[in-house]
Amino acid sequence: MLTWRKIASFLVLLLLVAAGIFYFQKTLSVIVTHPRRGQAIEAVYATGTVESSVTVRIAPERAARLVALAADEGIKVKTGQILARFDDAELQANLQEMRIRQRNAEQHVSRMEKLYQRGATSIELLEQARADADAAKAVTQRFQVQVNSLTLFSPVDGEVIRRDGEVGDFIPVNQPVFYLRKADTPLRLVVDVDEEDIPAVKPGQPVLITTDAFSGHVFHATVSDITPKGDAVTRSYRVRVILPASIPLLIGMTAEANIITAQRENALLIPNSALINNSVWLFKAGKAVPQSVKIGAKNADKTEITEGLSEQDLLIVDPPLSLKANQPVNAKLPEKAGAQS
Repeated sequence: MLTWRKIASFLVLLLLVAAGIFYFQKTLSVIVTHPRRGQAIEAVYATGTVESSVTVRIAPERAARLVALAADEGIKVKTGQILARFDDAELQANLQEMRIRQRNAEQHVSRMEKLYQRGATSIELLEQARADADAAKAVTQRFQVQVNSLTLFSPVDGEVIRRDGEVGDFIPVNQPVFYLRKADTPLRLVVDVDEEDIPAVKPGQPVLITTDAFSGHVFHATVSDITPKGDAVTRSYRVRVILPASIPLLIGMTAEANIITAQRENALLIPNSALINNSVWLFKAGKAVPQSVKIGAKNADKTEITEGLSEQDLLIVDPPLSLKANQPVNAKLPEKAGAQS
């Protein structure tokens, strides 16, 4: 009985060893594909914000309390249209007082001229009366300008895109209350491009724009201009992209831009999943063979190969990290299940 138990244990051990040998010697299966010809695009990626190409900021020249609003966001306005009024009661009182003083001074000049014509006064006194009248007129005009400054007018035809301030608020001097988009001016996307990428960006280059607000849509625009001075802190340059009127983006939206810096037809392309540190794995004579390559343009799913591959090569897609040079493998094309020899 003991002998049969030993024999059975030995047979089980042999089976385990055989299974292990079979497992470790089993040939690895991989997916392979041919490089394909297609369009290669080099692009510079950047993010930015949509804004008006001409924004007019309207602010009071004097600090005062806002007492009336005559326009609001989204309203189209004409040149000279009243937008808001500020408290001018004190200035109006001063203006009325100066108008009275000016009128009295002018009447005094009239009397002095008559007296001078009759020889009843000197030229010096007449000139002094005229100077006093001119001074009163200048002060009156100054008060009138100050009163006028407490009414905000639209300097252009346009649309109110933002309003800051409510009736009753005290608005400091030069703090904008209205932001106007000038009529017949396009929107633009302003993006920040890294300094290492900016040499490749030129006015007139096409731009592909995407945004979360319009998921799944790609909009086409054009680079307008590039600021000549970069930001030393962010190490970037501001690039302006003019948006066609057909693009439904709104002021203030954030967007992603791919600036097309180069475009080549008939380029040799491979899946990004086949590329590892500027090298690929080829399937040759039933084995995995490493191959160094030179890459060109790269996008989200494909990379251009400029040296090291041909259309006839079979390259391994998603090569396992454990893959070794000249390791035997079984290969399958993505669209076929048959092994390739």
